[in-house]
Amino acid sequence: MSHPSPTEPTDYTGTPTRKQTISWALYDWANTGYAMVVLALIFPKMYKSFFSAQLSDGESTYWFGKTVAIASLLVAVAAPFLGSIGELGGLRKRLLLSFCSVGVLATAACFFLGEGQYMLASAVYIVGTVCFYCSNIFYDSMLATVSSPKKRHFVSGLGFSFGYAAGFILLVVTLLVTKSSLPANSMFMIAAVWWAVFTIPLALNIPGQPKPDRPPVFQMAKEGAADTWKTFKEILGIKPILLFLLAYLFYIDGVNTIIMMASFYGTTIGFSEAQIITAFFIVQVFGVPCAILFGWAGGKIGPRKMMFIAIVLYMGVTAYGAKISVEPIHVFGVEISEMFVLAALIGLVQGGIQALSRSYFTTLIPPGREVSFFGFYSMIGKSAAVIGPWLMGFVAATFNNPEDPTYSTRLGMGSVAILFVIGGFFLILAGRYEKRNGGQ
Repeated sequence: MSHPSPTEPTDYTGTPTRKQTISWALYDWANTGYAMVVLALIFPKMYKSFFSAQLSDGESTYWFGKTVAIASLLVAVAAPFLGSIGELGGLRKRLLLSFCSVGVLATAACFFLGEGQYMLASAVYIVGTVCFYCSNIFYDSMLATVSSPKKRHFVSGLGFSFGYAAGFILLVVTLLVTKSSLPANSMFMIAAVWWAVFTIPLALNIPGQPKPDRPPVFQMAKEGAADTWKTFKEILGIKPILLFLLAYLFYIDGVNTIIMMASFYGTTIGFSEAQIITAFFIVQVFGVPCAILFGWAGGKIGPRKMMFIAIVLYMGVTAYGAKISVEPIHVFGVEISEMFVLAALIGLVQGGIQALSRSYFTTLIPPGREVSFFGFYSMIGKSAAVIGPWLMGFVAATFNNPEDPTYSTRLGMGSVAILFVIGGFFLILAGRYEKRNGGQ
């Protein structure tokens, strides 16, 4: 089944300007405030030591795991439906800003949470996380609006590079705050302001044009449910899209597993907290130029080729991570922790494969269907951190070696390579079907 490539923006008629492109990319800079402070750095630690201080370690881990799972499930279920609603009503900008606004308020609310309020903390986290990921559905779908087809891969990479740059700055700010007399929860207010302020350019400079014949809310919800089912059947009927989403399901699960398990794995192997934090810095530093570089190369030699290169490099990352040593190595006469080398390799490809996945997907979607299709893309992206952690745990438990406690954990890390092999296989199949239909 052949289908045309999207050429013109779907919200308005006109050529995207540089101001619109930069304003769009800045939203990746903006929402990194939530990603770094709430999802990665401060909230998880405070949940353990402050919000659930009266609970045992096991109970605290249970409640936080349950909280994360509920947020992920809500996003996965809602994403396709929200995509259809946004497309039917021409509401993607309005919905993006609405989810962003509630997310900012939830981030600020974390500042006022007290000791022992773990139930309320869980509720606030769920609201903020759902809003964070749901706003990204509409943000990602705007890529076709703010970039020409020839520059789409570069612009997608630019957005991710902005996010990595923001992540580096926020890491520095977090370290300064934690070393000062300011309480750690001050970062929640900083993140809320950061997210709000850097969303303003998108709000002012990217047009939105709700459809004048938009149906009433109840009818739109009914039509949205029908459109979700219609989109699902369309995906099943367009082989390049179906095969790419299968590829994305596996390799992005591998990517997210490495992101989520990196700190835990490093601690288990024996690296210090300072080394792990430094490794996070290195990922951000390498991520800024490499996301742009991958986007540029994707436009020159093709996004699939660059994604496949990234998948192969990730296989190397998992193999190297499985055998990594806590003893430093010598590079040009300088002692360097192997954790830093691994972080550099991850930073080299992490932003690139995420950016090209997003931009490549836009080239497959039928014109005018970006928001609905990105609902399913977001659903897969949010639910993709399930197979990898389970696989690591299963392998570690199966090959447990009491004489060498790290042996099974290392095997678990190495097993993640299987996800990249499967993802690469489906990506090759997607490329073959696309070529049959006249794709590049």
